[in-house]
This record gives sequence, C-alpha cells and structure tokens, in this order.
Amino acid sequence: MDDFLWDWVLSYQELVFTRISPEHKLRIVSEFQRRAEIVAVTDNRAKDVPALKCAHLGVAIQFDIEVSKEAGDIILLDNNFSSIIQAIETGRLLSDNLKKVAVYRLPEGSWSQIWPVFFNLWFGMPLALSALWATVFCMLNDVVMSLAVVTEKPNRDIMSRPPSIHGKDHLLNIKLLIHAYLFVGILECFTAFFCFCYYWIDNGVPFYSFVFTYEKFGLNGTTPYTMDQLQSMTNVAQSVYYCSMCLFQFFNFFATRTRYTSILQHNPFWGKGQNLYIFGAMFMSIAIQLFFTQIGWFNRVLGTGRVPAKYVMPTLGFGMLWLIIDELRKFCIRKYPRSLLARIAW
Repeated sequence: MDDFLWDWVLSYQELVFTRISPEHKLRIVSEFQRRAEIVAVTDNRAKDVPALKCAHLGVAIQFDIEVSKEAGDIILLDNNFSSIIQAIETGRLLSDNLKKVAVYRLPEGSWSQIWPVFFNLWFGMPLALSALWATVFCMLNDVVMSLAVVTEKPNRDIMSRPPSIHGKDHLLNIKLLIHAYLFVGILECFTAFFCFCYYWIDNGVPFYSFVFTYEKFGLNGTTPYTMDQLQSMTNVAQSVYYCSMCLFQFFNFFATRTRYTSILQHNPFWGKGQNLYIFGAMFMSIAIQLFFTQIGWFNRVLGTGRVPAKYVMPTLGFGMLWLIIDELRKFCIRKYPRSLLARIAW
C-alpha cells in the first residue's frame, strides 16, 4: 500500500488485521510510528521479535519464550493483559510525582535561597537567609514534605492524557522550570522578603537604612540600635525569612498536588485523593521550625532568633493568593484545553 492508503486505513480508531506475516506486523508498527503514534506490541513467537523490539513498548508474558522476554520492555508475571493498564497508570503516577517533587522543591531549594545572596551582594542588604537556615530547610523541612509528595495518589485525569513520547518528553522541561521559577519562585521569594523587610521596618529600621549599606550597616547613624542589638535583630529577621518560606511551601504543596484537577476534586481528607501523610509532614515541619527558633540554647549557639507570629502572617495572604491563582489556571486549562495557558502548562 502507498502512503495514501496507509493514511486512510490508520485513520480508524479500531482496526483488526488478519492473516499477516511477521514482516507485515513490523510494517504496521513502523507506519503507526511514522504518524507519531505510540505503539505497544505483544507476541510469543520468535518471528515477531522484530516488531516487539521496534515498538515503543514491547510486552511479554511469563510463559513466552526467552527471546520474547529479552526483547520486551515489560513482562506480565500474571499473564493477564489487563495488568498493562495498571502498569501504565503506575508509570504515569511515578512520573507525575517526580515532577511534583521538582515543582515543589525548585522554588525554594535554589530560587528563594540564592536571591538573598544576590541582594546582599548587589544591593548591600543584610543577608536574609543564613547558611544554617538554608541547610535546615533543605535537609529537614523540605525532605519531610517531599516524602509526602511521593505518596500522592493518581489524579482522576491521569489516564486521559496523551502518552509521553520517548526521547522527546523529559522529566524536567522548560514548561516545568518556568512554572517553578517564574511563577511560584518569584511569588515565594517576594513573600519571604516582604516579611523580612516588615520585621525591620516595624522595629524602627527604615528600608533606606539597610539598603546599599554593605558592611556599613548600623554605622551610618540611621538606626537607634547598637551593633550587638542589630546582630540579634538580624538573627530574628533571618528566622522570619526562613519561617515564611516554610509556611508558603505548605500552600505550594497543596497547589502542586494536582496538575490540572481542582484541589476540591482531589482533596487529601477522603476519596481517591486521600493522603493523610501530608498532615504528619506539616506537623513535623512546624515542629522543626519551633525547635530551632523558640529554644533559647539554639538561639545562643546557632545564632537563630525567636520569631513573633505577626511577622510571618502576611505569608498566609500571599499563600492563599497563589492557591487561588493556581486554581484559576487549572480551571482555564480544563475549560480551554487548546488555549495558550494549556500549551505552556507543565
């Protein structure tokens, strides 16, 4: 058959080919692949190994010959072809959860932690996040919350999505990085800096007195505090920045739980989306914050500070704002699947 006939034959959603040779089967697989279709093949004859190997997914079963098992990508141990659906769902769930971990960790793991250094170097501001807080955040708070991410159940639309194209689709792509850095990362970083500056200004240190001061912070007579007092206040301000990031990450967690489904349709309390590990992880993250900020020994030895609750309260407002924005984004993607917003969605 020529290309015109192949286009006509393969335009049908359901096809049955009979009395075909191994060469014909290989040709059918190749023609589907030429038209950007994802092809799965199963067979237990040695002659059909080329088609099994050529397909995107070669499926062998337990009682197949050894050649078929070696050529196949997966082996069905229960000899039940319905297990393929479950295997595909599990594979998509693993890929989804890995992407969710990336979207959850990238905004703070690099973005919100590197900008305090840049602001300190470029604008002469006091360092908003110390190396200690960056280490505690990455190795304790975020690890605990990330473990809750990987226990997520599949979203209700997971099997309705088109399959990934091997060699073209990647775990980390430009869409995911734009979402993590330019949307979540910028808002989270702004929120933490807002709380950081709010603490200084509320305690009688104007914004202009700690910008472009570099090593002369506190020496220019614009603050009524001594250097020892300013050092103690810097410890508290850095703790405020850290706690603000931790709190914002709770909202980012709930926004990241679903890619396109509403959080109301995939709630963590009951149903198919139930994930009670979330609340244990949140409790542990809060306990870590209180442990390092409220115990006097850590304040003295590690240079942390007690954080008054009012200085991290603005994070609740910014966090809810992000949840609303993300819910509107997901609604537009579901409502208009061909829109620009849907095309750039991770």
